[in-house]
Amino acid sequence: MFRKSENRIFYGWIIVAGASGLVSLIWGCDGTYGIFLPELATDLGWTNTVLSGAYSMGWIVANGLGIVAGRANDKYGPRLVITFSVAVTSVGFGLLYLTKNPWQLYLYYGLIANIGMGFLGVPVMSTVSHWFVKKRGMALGITQAGVGFGAFVMPPLVQMLITRFGWRISYLIIAGVILGVGLPVSRLMRLDPAEKGLRPDGAEAEIANAQGEVAVTNSEGFSFRQALRTTQLWLLFAIYVISSLRIGVAVHLKAYMVSFNIPEMTAATIIGIRSGARMVGTLIISKLSDRIGRRRPLVICFTVIATMSVWLIFIREPWQFYAYSIASGLFGAGSVLLTAMVADWFGMKANGSILGLLYIATGIGASTAPLLIGYLVDTRGDYQLAFTVLAIAALAPVLLSFALKRPEKGDYTIKNDLSRSQ
Repeated sequence: MFRKSENRIFYGWIIVAGASGLVSLIWGCDGTYGIFLPELATDLGWTNTVLSGAYSMGWIVANGLGIVAGRANDKYGPRLVITFSVAVTSVGFGLLYLTKNPWQLYLYYGLIANIGMGFLGVPVMSTVSHWFVKKRGMALGITQAGVGFGAFVMPPLVQMLITRFGWRISYLIIAGVILGVGLPVSRLMRLDPAEKGLRPDGAEAEIANAQGEVAVTNSEGFSFRQALRTTQLWLLFAIYVISSLRIGVAVHLKAYMVSFNIPEMTAATIIGIRSGARMVGTLIISKLSDRIGRRRPLVICFTVIATMSVWLIFIREPWQFYAYSIASGLFGAGSVLLTAMVADWFGMKANGSILGLLYIATGIGASTAPLLIGYLVDTRGDYQLAFTVLAIAALAPVLLSFALKRPEKGDYTIKNDLSRSQ
């Protein structure tokens, strides 16, 4: 039986709040790797290549688990999967206190912590998509904004912790906070509105999209095999790979600014502002996409990011980095638009598995860029060539996004087709 959700908060928004809190905490902590990087290099005497390699390994591990995490979420539900994620992530960060040799960094962070984080992203985003249709963009935007909030708060906070306690104790504090906050929140998660006797968006009947057409249910849509046979899925895969290369810039941004004699605390603040701007931009752009479609905002986002990537090669002053961080943050919402497109186009039948495949694409780009940058910096002594290569690559998603379109009905036919993402 389905029941009304009137006179009470629709449980889907509790799902969104929990999901946003989890990614804010865990990915916010993970996003401070660039803050720890100079401290580890100084204290342990390691090269940028060694330190970047652990981060790259982490992305390979976490995103390589995307399909496994998605299938587990579809089968067992988010409570079990996310509880596992929180526990393992906390253990990995806690063990970093013991790090003395490179192999320990690769084991504790690159493997253990990222196995935990690998079971967070896909389950969280897929679960939120199950609970909304008409407001899917806004719901995913609020969830994704949690990443921006965490990345806004954590860099200066972690820098203060490191200054006061050192990097080892700081990792222990992070581990404790993840476990203490993450476990209770994970218990709130539910995969399907029907578990609460509800429909998506809290409606009393079938949900119509912005064009007045009834959306597919959780049991309809493309199967994973059917999605694999569509050109659009592989176009999305390519966009995910290339657009995620910019994550390498985030890892090295603090060290890049410090190389121009910008104080560490200023650099950490600039990184935090970039993340805060992304939080605001994600909320605005995702809500707008529910009204005008996903593709036009996506093209704008990728265009601004490409422009900022070119400008980054030439800037040197703090005010320029502030401007770069605000602009690249505000228009860094492409990932949430792509996530919404996947749900809009392919339905929810195999959403976890499809998102899992695309998270593997993210892992390819995000693991390649930090290592490439670290190697070029170690061999050439500066960041110019590395950032030039990434700036050129940033132009590709702009061009590819013009080719995006909803899969043809010939790819897979359902009675009530989705058509919001035009």
